[in-house]
Amino acid sequence: LAQVNSRHTKLCRNLRASAAMSMVDCGGHFAKTCAECPDGNGAVWCNGDCKWFSITSSSSDGFCMKIGGDIGSAGPWYLSEFFISGVIMLIFACFYKQQVVNKIGTIPRIFNIAGRERGLFACFSNSDTCLYTTFCMPVVAGKNYHAAEVCGFWPGCILTFLGTYSPFYCITVCIRALLAGGVQERTGHKQGFITNCCLSAFCMPCEVGRESLEVDAELGAEITCCCQVEIQNRVVTEVQNAAGRVMCY
Repeated sequence: LAQVNSRHTKLCRNLRASAAMSMVDCGGHFAKTCAECPDGNGAVWCNGDCKWFSITSSSSDGFCMKIGGDIGSAGPWYLSEFFISGVIMLIFACFYKQQVVNKIGTIPRIFNIAGRERGLFACFSNSDTCLYTTFCMPVVAGKNYHAAEVCGFWPGCILTFLGTYSPFYCITVCIRALLAGGVQERTGHKQGFITNCCLSAFCMPCEVGRESLEVDAELGAEITCCCQVEIQNRVVTEVQNAAGRVMCY
């Protein structure tokens, strides 16, 4: 009888060990994935192999994810945040197109003197452009593509948003480099494809902001927050662009 009890105890121990190996340790109990650890109890039940992540200080508003892995458990949270930010961006893009894009037109192909070339970090000298590219970069990129007639506003805006804030960033960098080359041809500041790829990969917001300043200079437009635009006379714009190239200001 003692041998039977010993074998039974050993078998139960082995079964528990086998079950634990196929599950995650929540810190006091086990579950199939870290996402199932809280079971409605929030951060208190997310320990052990798992860690609680929250965008607020609340212990109930967040998700439980395995340390160093288990990215799939964050999928629903990521998709919901992506969807919400997309809706907000869409609403602002509609307003921006109505108030700005529809008024500025496109860069003229004739009687057009290219303005001076801006540096990569030029947007930091313009607070409005800096704010636009920081919080609404897809909208600014769409405006640039529209003004240079390399892509429509909506395709450019949607493509930039989906590519930049998704796992397809590398593809977006290549597409962005091609579109940026088209914009640069219209503004008179052509750069190579490799250069555009590097700038888009490592500093896309700054590159889009620099591009926006050059496009606005060609249009004679001053775009301020929130969606206010002033367009000066074409002749005045060309004189200013010519003077800017000569005097380098």
